[in-house]
Amino acid sequence: MDTIKLGKGGRCAIFGQFFVLFVMVGVGYFANHKKMVTSAVNTGLGSLVMKLTCPALLFVTISQNEIDSSSLTAFFLIVLAQYVASVIGGKILCVYCRKRGWEEKYMAMLEVTELGISFGGLRAVDIGLPVALMFLGEFGGLCMSAGFFGIHLYLWTYAVRVLQGNTGEKMTVKEIMQKLMNPNCVMVFAGLVFSLMGWTPLLPAFVMDAMSMVGNMSTPLSLIYIGAMAGNEGILQLIHKRKAVETAFVRMIFFPLVTIGLVYFLPIDAVVKTVCVVSMACPCAAIMPMVVEQYGKLGAEESSDITLLTTVFAMGVLPLSLWLCAFLF
Repeated sequence: MDTIKLGKGGRCAIFGQFFVLFVMVGVGYFANHKKMVTSAVNTGLGSLVMKLTCPALLFVTISQNEIDSSSLTAFFLIVLAQYVASVIGGKILCVYCRKRGWEEKYMAMLEVTELGISFGGLRAVDIGLPVALMFLGEFGGLCMSAGFFGIHLYLWTYAVRVLQGNTGEKMTVKEIMQKLMNPNCVMVFAGLVFSLMGWTPLLPAFVMDAMSMVGNMSTPLSLIYIGAMAGNEGILQLIHKRKAVETAFVRMIFFPLVTIGLVYFLPIDAVVKTVCVVSMACPCAAIMPMVVEQYGKLGAEESSDITLLTTVFAMGVLPLSLWLCAFLF
């Protein structure tokens, strides 16, 4: 697959480059273990990534793409596909979880935590976007950005309403629009406008250099954050939570394989196919336990357990998924 940047060593280079990423995760784990990165510091680090470095990376990635009509069409088709797949996939997972003994009161939490937010979701920015740029180039980054935007639509127009079904509350249209006007979505739109209008070359070089430098901080900071989160939560304690482990395993193994089977036969670009698979191999968003607690009031602890477990699984699933895509597509 010549669209993946394998570098020297062919497909084996994927695991070599991911080893570098694993080292950064290890740095975060070690820093937390030695109390260099406390829980409060790591919370601030996560906010820095989501509210500053990732928005900068999104703008630079999209604005520097030469977007034509076909690319724009692909962008919005991915947004739509992301939304629809999240809704359908979440329902399928709930059917499985019911058969495996999860109580009905947890279904809303499972639907939005497990699949909706994971399928190219919020972690598609702090993990998926850097991986896409590393292996798939700028077009891969554009496709991943589209999936990220689609999941924001899903989160604030559908997922929150599912969670609020347990409480009787309902977000207003004004509140939904306010949530969608977050730094990441704003930068996606800004990047599209600058690219389509041809305004990117008009920006002073030092402005783009500064935004690129800030955006490039996303990968190391997000990986350190993940490592510190794993150290802070005590990953070994979760091994005994059978339902959470099983659900996370199914989410991170079964669904990426199903995605490969689905996109393999579609007449679409290999990069788009790979982005779909990589998106599914991203872990649940770290923000989801907070969303569940705020809007659903039930299952926040279980959501946190599943989120952390999918993050651990992703360290192995992401490189394997890329390797399979390079082999098949």
